[in-house]
Amino acid sequence: MPSCAAFSPVRLALFSSLIMTALPAAATSAGKAPQDPPTQSLMQQIFTPLSRVLPLSFDQTAFESAKNHDSISKDLKTLMDNSANLEAHARKKDRAFDYIAKSLRSDSTHAYRRFQRGDYEESRFALHNLTENCVACHESLPETHKVPPADGLFAALKVDQLHPLEKAHYYVISRQFDDALKIYEDYFSSGSVPIGSLGMLGSFTDYLKIAANAKADLQRPKQLIDRILARPDLPTHVRSQMQSWKQSLAELEAEGAVNKSDLATARKVLNQGRERMEFPRDRNGTIHYVTAAAILNRFIHNNPRANLEAAEAYYLLGITESLLAHSYWISKEEFDFETAIRLAPGSAFAPKAYSLLEESYTVGFSGSSGTHIPADVKALLADLRKLIDDAQKNPKS
Repeated sequence: MPSCAAFSPVRLALFSSLIMTALPAAATSAGKAPQDPPTQSLMQQIFTPLSRVLPLSFDQTAFESAKNHDSISKDLKTLMDNSANLEAHARKKDRAFDYIAKSLRSDSTHAYRRFQRGDYEESRFALHNLTENCVACHESLPETHKVPPADGLFAALKVDQLHPLEKAHYYVISRQFDDALKIYEDYFSSGSVPIGSLGMLGSFTDYLKIAANAKADLQRPKQLIDRILARPDLPTHVRSQMQSWKQSLAELEAEGAVNKSDLATARKVLNQGRERMEFPRDRNGTIHYVTAAAILNRFIHNNPRANLEAAEAYYLLGITESLLAHSYWISKEEFDFETAIRLAPGSAFAPKAYSLLEESYTVGFSGSSGTHIPADVKALLADLRKLIDDAQKNPKS
């Protein structure tokens, strides 16, 4: 994993701007309640200590200074405790909110405990990756209302001097989706992007997710691809990829698929994507997988009940994430498969979800020294395996 130095102070400050709105937005993503005072109160309790400790974490010397030790320790402890309170509160909300809250609690706990044992670099690293939770949340939620720009916290941070992808990251976190899309579009159609790997960039997938999930708009990506295809220096393999994606966008736009929120359409779109793929990671299926994920996210937000259909939706979301995900910090794919199994351990797709989850963990914990799956992950897999086995032995009538 990269060191703390790989993360700019602006990305850390981005979390401060988000923390007052990100998780409340997840809790109200179905558009049923514009305000959530209990959640907002809890988020304020998280923001207060975080706003004090983050500036110190920008400066390694200040973060490790003996004179700041007690105040940093106190703020990290408060952050950890309040994140635990948020996690308890999130159990009453939808499962996606619960997942993000658990991840936030885990990150804040790691930051505190590592600081206490003197592992300051690791503590800063945990703090610096909190924004991954924010992006994972916002990329999956529809834009139900306009959010005021979070300009106040960034006036002195020289945001305009950031790399375009960093700027887009900021706008996604603050839910300024139109601005984020424009930054992505200008960058991808410029001469600055590594054109030979354009179709493989995780940031391009992020762009597609925002267009489909947040904006339900497939026209903008199609227009961007036209700008890219107009480049005379476009390598043959990139041109082929872009032409395939353009065709997929045109077909899905004609069907009006991205505006739907039913499970049958999601299944259909996902199957169409599979038909375009010649091998498991073939990116010719990307547009269909992104669109299917948008439909599934809406279905889950609109149908929060824990039933067989919800379980299948999470299973199918896990499949889309297996192709689309690229974050090393937060894995939505594993959450989706686990949730599918817990909601319907006796379903036909539960064993498939388990196999894919087991494979994901095995790959994730493998390296040059072999495979080293942590004890808690092994226990989780054993628990899920038992749920499936028990459900098969005692099927419900």
